[in-house]
Amino acid sequence: MRHVAGIVAEACKRGKVIVVVSAMGGTTDYLVKLAKQCSPHPVKRELDLLLSTGEQVSIALLSMILSDMGVAAKSLTGPQIGIFTESIHTNARIVDINRDGIMSRLEDFDALIVAGFQGVNSEGDVTTLGRGGSDTTAVALAAATGAGCDIYTDVDGIYTADPRLVPDAVLLPRVSYNEVLEMSRLGAKVLHPRAVELARQYDVDLRVRNTFKPDNEGTLIAGGNMEIFRAISSVAVDKDQAAVAIMDVPDQPGIAGKIAAALASQNIGIDMIMQSFHPSIGHNSLTFTVHQDVLDDTIEVLNKLKDELKARDVQVDSDCAKVSLVGAGLMEQPDIPARLFKSLGDGGINIKLISSSEVKISCIVGRKEAEKAALIIHEAFELDSVS
Repeated sequence: MRHVAGIVAEACKRGKVIVVVSAMGGTTDYLVKLAKQCSPHPVKRELDLLLSTGEQVSIALLSMILSDMGVAAKSLTGPQIGIFTESIHTNARIVDINRDGIMSRLEDFDALIVAGFQGVNSEGDVTTLGRGGSDTTAVALAAATGAGCDIYTDVDGIYTADPRLVPDAVLLPRVSYNEVLEMSRLGAKVLHPRAVELARQYDVDLRVRNTFKPDNEGTLIAGGNMEIFRAISSVAVDKDQAAVAIMDVPDQPGIAGKIAAALASQNIGIDMIMQSFHPSIGHNSLTFTVHQDVLDDTIEVLNKLKDELKARDVQVDSDCAKVSLVGAGLMEQPDIPARLFKSLGDGGINIKLISSSEVKISCIVGRKEAEKAALIIHEAFELDSVS
């Protein structure tokens, strides 16, 4: 806390500062555990109110330290500063920010210390923004005030792979919005995709920096075409995946749409999708991947649909990790998927599902094999020499 306050105090010498903080390490997990000790299925409105307190502790403590350092600081919750959201609890999106209120407060204070991850809906209830909510809050406030945004984390910036998994990973001094958006969607932990999408939409320059090396420049995320920078950018790993299959549904129009709509109604996003046809029985099986966090909800939705769709059963594979290669124009370079699949095969890695686009190729592998797969891909594409 005191170290962070030092960074903030130094920044205040150059101008007015808005600081967005998250809860202290382990606080949110503790609060979720506490809630589930009281109720196996907590009411989401009450859960949001509980979870929002973690960030409130952080802003109050940081403001106390800054005040003792002679910095005119004021702590504000998301509702107090005017972050207005949808009414969807636990995963709300920001719809508006009270810019005039922010600017008027900055006239009286050097630093506004804002609680990330939270806002208020039209009914006056506290809402939370879901995973990566503090990053999203920071970028939204930067967009509303026309400021740049520095994200301080525990690594030096964005690398060609997670340096904790791939020791030869190289720091990228600059990446485009598109590159880092794919990296974050595919499991890179530095930034949440919602925050990157906001930055791209409002042309906010982002810089990812190390909290404990504040003099390092880190990685700049700004506009530009991916191909200007490099053809292959990085390897991303997401171990929080699960595959779900609904077996033997009728081969007729509208089935996939009905499944997708039922999941969307519960705010469940699906990722990689595969449909297999069994001509001998005239039925299909649909397999798709979801984030581990929503696996139980996904199973519940599909079990409710099973009888209506005349499906045989719902099958789950929790031993899944997604390993992805991020680049530019991959569909126009057939040698790249060939090299990718061959390198994994030579390394004894079995691929369960494959998905590709112009900017990424993703493979589902066993969770225990994810780190080995990332090392193999990083070496096969010589990403340790990317500049």
